[in-house]
Amino acid sequence: MDIVELRTPTAILRHGAGRLQVLRPGAEGERVLDVPVSDLLKVRLNRRVDDAVVIEIYLRYPSPVLTGVPADRTPLPVLIAEHDLPTATVIVERINNQILETQRIDMSVPDLTPPAPAWGRSGPTRADVDRAVRRMAPRREARTAIGTLHQMVGPDEFALETAVAAATPPAGRGRGLLAVTTERLLFLSVGSGDRYAYEVPVSGLLSARQVDEQPAEDGGDPSTEFGMSVYDGSRTMYFTGTDRADTDRVVGALNFAIQRESADGAVAPPDPGVSQLYSEWELLVERHSLGMVDDSQFQRYGRGILRSLPD
Repeated sequence: MDIVELRTPTAILRHGAGRLQVLRPGAEGERVLDVPVSDLLKVRLNRRVDDAVVIEIYLRYPSPVLTGVPADRTPLPVLIAEHDLPTATVIVERINNQILETQRIDMSVPDLTPPAPAWGRSGPTRADVDRAVRRMAPRREARTAIGTLHQMVGPDEFALETAVAAATPPAGRGRGLLAVTTERLLFLSVGSGDRYAYEVPVSGLLSARQVDEQPAEDGGDPSTEFGMSVYDGSRTMYFTGTDRADTDRVVGALNFAIQRESADGAVAPPDPGVSQLYSEWELLVERHSLGMVDDSQFQRYGRGILRSLPD
């Protein structure tokens, strides 16, 4: 897709090659925002109470990507001139169309019919689990967890990918086997400690993505190269892989499973519901009354909640 650009007195908005960039005008061209289109929730034109026209950019992930300030649901506004409105309308429609394309799945999917298990001395083995494990970088420590996975994959689900990874709370703490099926995200611990399994249904997840580093407050290792995050709409789970190719496949498989559920109408829409937004508004008002949120924060977060209401 060709790159289109809109220059305004306050910012440069650039869209193309699957990314959206917002830069400050000037020789340096400081980047205010630079994200793949798949990280966007929506983009829309809005006329403010002061009659100014802005392009509002809503991010899917509540993470600090806007010059170190958490975005939450507050949109990034790009002020435009009145005479730029026709051009801005075309760009906004183009971006939203690509956002929709990133949420569609290729319906020419492989056969995901769960295979019948073959029974042997060590118990049942599944052909789909075997294939997923063979694609994974070999790890002797995961042998027991792989055997457990053969028994845990249900008759109505298909094993997609596996990887050895380290988990942080709430998924546990320590190394284990991370597995994606068409129905669940599974983490099976490995090592000499107490064994445990952690699972999350795919229908309760919104997205997965690669991250270059994990927040220290979440127990992450800032130096990791193979991190991945899984977002369920209210919290983020972090895992650290030992092989880049393995984590890439797990992220791709999990997003595929999420999109597959969404195509079947089995997952909640990415936009928050009215009741959830009202609860967030009540909490914001309470924090403001207790002095936990100042006036400027109250206005900024309040606008974000109100503008997140369904159109």
